[in-house]
Amino acid sequence: MRREGQWLLLGIGGALGALFGMLATYLYVRARQERGGSARLSPAALVQSAVTLVTLLRQIVELADGKGRRL
Repeated sequence: MRREGQWLLLGIGGALGALFGMLATYLYVRARQERGGSARLSPAALVQSAVTLVTLLRQIVELADGKGRRL
């Protein structure tokens, strides 16, 4: 893939990631407010979310390396 195509793909991926993050935050805050709780995250929930994100990123890298699971 040419360098221009790589930068375009990176930009699209970054924009989609930002939109997904904003949507997830909106849905989380809305759900917490509907249940009468505050929108603050506990430290345990933050750690769990970070571990899940790192796992997801590792799986994406493995897909790019061709090491993904095959059914």
